[in-house]
Amino acid sequence: MPRQVDNDVHSAFMEFRAGQNEKCLSVQCIYCQQVRAKNTTRQKQHLLQCSAYLHAHPDVAIQASAATVTSAPPAPPAPSVPSAVPVPALPAAPPAHDVVAHASSHEDIAGEHSALSFMPNPRINGSPSQGRPSLGGGEGTPAPKRQKTMKPTPGSNTPEIPLADVHAAFVEFRANDDDKCMSARCLYCNQIRAKNTSRQREHLLSCPGYQAMLKDKIPAASPRHQFDDDDVASSLAIPAPGLELDFRMSIRVKPKLNVGAGTTGRQSWVSCIGGQWAGRFGKGVLLPGGQDMQTTVKDTATRIDARYLMQTGDEHPALIICTVKGWLNGDRDVMERLQDPVAADNVTAHRYQLRATIELETGDERYAAINTGTWLASGCRRGAEIVYDAYRIS
Repeated sequence: MPRQVDNDVHSAFMEFRAGQNEKCLSVQCIYCQQVRAKNTTRQKQHLLQCSAYLHAHPDVAIQASAATVTSAPPAPPAPSVPSAVPVPALPAAPPAHDVVAHASSHEDIAGEHSALSFMPNPRINGSPSQGRPSLGGGEGTPAPKRQKTMKPTPGSNTPEIPLADVHAAFVEFRANDDDKCMSARCLYCNQIRAKNTSRQREHLLSCPGYQAMLKDKIPAASPRHQFDDDDVASSLAIPAPGLELDFRMSIRVKPKLNVGAGTTGRQSWVSCIGGQWAGRFGKGVLLPGGQDMQTTVKDTATRIDARYLMQTGDEHPALIICTVKGWLNGDRDVMERLQDPVAADNVTAHRYQLRATIELETGDERYAAINTGTWLASGCRRGAEIVYDAYRIS
């Protein structure tokens, strides 16, 4: 896949500061080693005339050569490469088009492009409006720069790599005291490369160590027993749900009535005589008549199955059916003390677990949004009251 517009330009130059007192950055072309002031427009123009770059990117050479056929106003040629600066040898690119075959050598390509103007090129320059700006504005005014976005690897479910993760994955250092440019070492595979954010991000997409760490972050890959590697479920990155405190509900209850042993355990009946609730979407009271059918399956676990009727505090109140299902777990002595309303006040909520799911249902259009929500609740027992904090699952 072709890289993004700015990636070709920025990755082709290495930035540095010529002197400690210099306020402006300089850049050096990694293809021909030419040094110039940092200027994205001039850097784009240089690449269109850099024989080493065009030889390494035949697709750009094809588009640039085709543009020479059309009539374009000539522009002053870019400064030539100093003869004292060596040009690194590059492997010959296989001819993929007749135009490339026509300009097969470095000299031919350089000759054809020595008098090129700053032409719009879809790979380097983007749209024509991103060309050289004119003094009078108008059509030559550059368009706003595109926002750089990181896309996942093609054909992969690997999530995008944030910029902070890229920087955290590399240690920057200077190989020699005389080096002007920084180097970076990957913390996952110890590979050393020149400091370049785009190249570092590309490296992480194929780094075995980083990919293994990324896979460990996927919840499906964390359990002891995992999916097979060739199963699509083993590599899917599914968003984790969030919890947001939505409302608190306080329920006043009558003393528990023991119904007796049932098919699944000892059953008890707990009646609601009132209460109140308040939260993000409103506040109101609990009407008397709600019931909690509790089933004790063993001395340390009791199942909760309750239905209450909530009423809003509006001038024309709405009625909301509240369904609570969950478990009360704790040590045997703690569970016994919770049965006594007086002794329950002396048991901290951290000594046991009262966890439940809550669903709300109403026919009032003003509160229709709650019909599709699910809440996770944490509760405690205080005297003749049961208090729940309900967290909406996002």
